[in-house]
Amino acid sequence: MNSVLDWMETTWINSLALDYAWTWPILETLHFIGMSLLIGAILVMDLRLLGVQRVIPTVTVHQLLPMAFIGFGINLLTGIVFAFGDPHRYFVNISFQIKMVLILLAGLNALLYALKVAPTVSHGAQGGETPALAKAVGGASLVLWIGVICFGRLIPYLGSG
Repeated sequence: MNSVLDWMETTWINSLALDYAWTWPILETLHFIGMSLLIGAILVMDLRLLGVQRVIPTVTVHQLLPMAFIGFGINLLTGIVFAFGDPHRYFVNISFQIKMVLILLAGLNALLYALKVAPTVSHGAQGGETPALAKAVGGASLVLWIGVICFGRLIPYLGSG
């Protein structure tokens, strides 16, 4: 593992992250914007899945999905640069490891949404009761993404466990 982390420190991505004074603050800002887009869209979608504001059709709320993907894409790109910028700090950090597991679980939850929930709720009537699976997926999504934010925020403060 150390050889991979050492290699990461020799790449142009590491140089980009560390050799310019404004790179890291710009990446942090973009990461925050990406997270805001992602969480903003996910929050509205998940709350609707949980049954909040049933007057809004789920198909309307589903239109926020591209914003979530854009936010996730921004965070993926900036996160890769962060990881390459200081790989020995990130990959041994317990908070980073938990964050990555939560992102993986959130991705699997999103896959469950796409395969099982979206086809059923998109045809539901406005104001109708949300299916139990949709509520479970929405609740899990909220918990997972809040966990991602919390553990991401803890990375500077928690060590290697």
